[in-house]
Amino acid sequence: MATEIISYYSIVKPSVSFIRHNENLTYQVVDESTGQKYLLRIHKAAFASMTGIQHTRPALEAEMNLLHELRATSPLRVQTPVRNTSEEWVSVLLDETGEEICCTVLEWIEGRDIKQGECLTTAEIHDFGVQLQILHQYGRRPEGAPKPQAQAGVRPAYGSIKENLVMLEQLEEGVRRGIFTPEDFDLIRETFKNINGQLETYPRTAETWGVIHGDITRGNLLVTDQGISMIDFCLYGYGYYLFDAGGAALIFNREERDVFLSGYTEHTGPLTKRDIRLMEGFMLIFTFGYFAFQMENESRYEWMRERMPLICSKFCKPYLQNESIFYEL
Repeated sequence: MATEIISYYSIVKPSVSFIRHNENLTYQVVDESTGQKYLLRIHKAAFASMTGIQHTRPALEAEMNLLHELRATSPLRVQTPVRNTSEEWVSVLLDETGEEICCTVLEWIEGRDIKQGECLTTAEIHDFGVQLQILHQYGRRPEGAPKPQAQAGVRPAYGSIKENLVMLEQLEEGVRRGIFTPEDFDLIRETFKNINGQLETYPRTAETWGVIHGDITRGNLLVTDQGISMIDFCLYGYGYYLFDAGGAALIFNREERDVFLSGYTEHTGPLTKRDIRLMEGFMLIFTFGYFAFQMENESRYEWMRERMPLICSKFCKPYLQNESIFYEL
């Protein structure tokens, strides 16, 4: 399949190597005639719970357009999308069952993954905070504001009351499967109710809501010669900027989180206590999102059984008692 897809692109002598299969099948492609490297993504998830509207052709065209615009109009170090020989961003082929599979190609960014347990430098953490704010500033511009197709469900949305309630339903499936206890789920429900209560009065304007990455994790950051680069915009969508910031804060230890925030707020001014409180809620939502995302992955069930009681007792309970968890979670 990968070899067939690559034939749709102007890559003279491709050499294809498998990388991984999570929400997408991914391959590195090297054009041995030029040495140019590419990332091939076959948008077929490993598990049903990982499948979403982000895998549809309109959603992928929106993603590729976003990356193209970010490269052209901002200093962000994101991957460059590649058109096929028909000048299209998305290539479509049929699998053995006749199902349409969408595929995309991006130019490769030279860099390395963040190693397990690795501490980034203060400069790298600060720079990453600045980079994330640049992305969110794009959302505040007219061309980055939520477009009509976003409201129609072309790209995912994150962190709103509606999406939080959908996630809560997905987590309830964990009770039916014996992964979470009813007692822990009651605490989860109360936590979601608290966060949604805050959102009922929190402003949703271009200053607070717009284009976000949606999946800021260590696995989606690269260390390059120019600094940290955000990769894998497959789950990008629209949401509160604080959702992205909360997910990003989870990457760092408690000493590093202030450095990250100093970069993130360098050009916007400090966050208010209300912002920090909501961001802590989004840190919990972001954490629960991983559980919902892995609901069909039985190999993670035992880990989830062990982890969820700790999250509920160490973080949900204090949060519901109005205690800060920003440096603890």
